[in-house]
Amino acid sequence: MIIFINVCSSGLKDQDKIATLEAESFINDHHRHGYKFKFVSQDSRSAEKKTDPCEVVLGITLEETECHIVNPKPLDQCETRKETQTKVTAKCNVTVSSVEGKAAVKRYICDTEPASHEILVTKCPDCPGLLPLHDPKGLESVKTALQKFNKESDHKSYFKLMEVGRISTQWMFSGQSFFSQFAIMETNCTNKEAPQNEESCKASCGDQARYGFCKSTKVGIEEPEVECEIYEAKNRTHPMKRPAQFPCNGFAKIPPTIYPICPLRPILLSRGPPNFVRPTGN
Repeated sequence: MIIFINVCSSGLKDQDKIATLEAESFINDHHRHGYKFKFVSQDSRSAEKKTDPCEVVLGITLEETECHIVNPKPLDQCETRKETQTKVTAKCNVTVSSVEGKAAVKRYICDTEPASHEILVTKCPDCPGLLPLHDPKGLESVKTALQKFNKESDHKSYFKLMEVGRISTQWMFSGQSFFSQFAIMETNCTNKEAPQNEESCKASCGDQARYGFCKSTKVGIEEPEVECEIYEAKNRTHPMKRPAQFPCNGFAKIPPTIYPICPLRPILLSRGPPNFVRPTGN
């Protein structure tokens, strides 16, 4: 990612705009979990002028969109979440380095937070509230929904869970309801053989990889409803290179309700369903 501007020049709004959009693109390219984020505003700017190199730190705000990272849809076509869906906001400090008029994102760190549930309840008491991504009942609804998708799917391949994106809940007259969103990945098993030998099914990789994104609803004890979009392998605009792994650099709250935007080079954590965060050090 190279932009030909002098980022350390002050008072040049066009240069800052280019830099912030490059930061948005860079962060999304390195965001390995959850949803794409869209630039909302530039909040601060500080620069340390040197002969070579020059660095500027931009404070920017991003908002989570409804497009999961496996979705090949261009970012400008992705809608940010409505307030009733529990908005997720990321406050990021992005360092852009400039050498001889060439600028590139050097590092970033983001504080990713969902909107306050207490405020949401006052504005919309009937809106579903977010649950931790490893909520047992929520995960069971995901498991059942994925089983139903594979059973009723016209696809020859068997799909496995890649990650859970969101789980929300709401109480109704018929009982507790779960609304889940999750990403899936194609395996080397067929739908017929997978149920008997699921553990041996390996995720497809590289150019052969097909991903999907599902939304499910489970009301009380009723059978869940599920809808999945499957993205063909030729749509390789998303950054997921190794679907069998869940790399995430950074620290997430435990239990998490959202995926944080991870820093570029921090402590390494391993992540994977159903326990999504496992620190490797003290």
